[in-house]
Amino acid sequence: MKKYLFLIGSFLLVLIFSSCSPSYQSTNQQSSGLNIFGSNNVNVALGIPVDKDSTDDYLILRTQYVLSYNPYRNAANWVSWNLDSSWYGDTPRYLRSFITDTSLPDSCYKVKHSDYTNSGYDRGHMVRSEERTRTVDDNKATFLLTNILPQHPDLNRGIWLKLENYCEDLCKKEKKELFVIAGGVFHTENRVKNAVAIPDSCFKIIVVLNNGESIESITDSTAVIAVMMPNIAGVRNEKWQKYVTTIRRIENSSGYDFLSNLSGELQDIIENRFYKHDE
Repeated sequence: MKKYLFLIGSFLLVLIFSSCSPSYQSTNQQSSGLNIFGSNNVNVALGIPVDKDSTDDYLILRTQYVLSYNPYRNAANWVSWNLDSSWYGDTPRYLRSFITDTSLPDSCYKVKHSDYTNSGYDRGHMVRSEERTRTVDDNKATFLLTNILPQHPDLNRGIWLKLENYCEDLCKKEKKELFVIAGGVFHTENRVKNAVAIPDSCFKIIVVLNNGESIESITDSTAVIAVMMPNIAGVRNEKWQKYVTTIRRIENSSGYDFLSNLSGELQDIIENRFYKHDE
């Protein structure tokens, strides 16, 4: 979509600025006095995605990622993050229960680890645990349940994981810098234990640059990966490339405008292009 003209004061978005400290300390601030769309947070370098209804977008800004939380679905609308080889380290995977995000307002339902237990759905990371292994706090942040969506095991452990592994190879083997946005598309009202909305599909958008490059380096020839994967059984052994689509199609399905920090002309080119890949 074309870049919108934002009137900051017209939005009712609330921001949480927090690191993954044990106490999850945060400061709340109305967006009307803050230039959130000009944020220098590398995780939203592409721009903060917005739709036509800001009342279901509660923004959480962390060192490790930025997300929009939907208090009606009890799930993220989208999660945005930066990824290169420097984010990978030797920190072991956090092995305790997934973490209730206590930084949410009192009015929000706070998803618990047990909400997923015996539900038939995995606790599916948006920002992968392995992608934040530089420090203990980085890795722990990926286990906050605001970074999690219900994913069928065949999605989470199959094609979704295959694409995550491909991103890891891009960073480690090809020295690429990635700017990633992921989330769910919800067309039904199905929920895990009447609590967490289950996405019908999960999407991921990946802008691929060389290590150290920023969005100023994006051109009409920049590689962009966009996928929309069904959240169903039977897809575990398929190739992730089967689900390549365009950003524009994801925008139409999700209702969100992505890559808003790029010019409208550039968006029109790269948002309508399919990723060319090797099988």
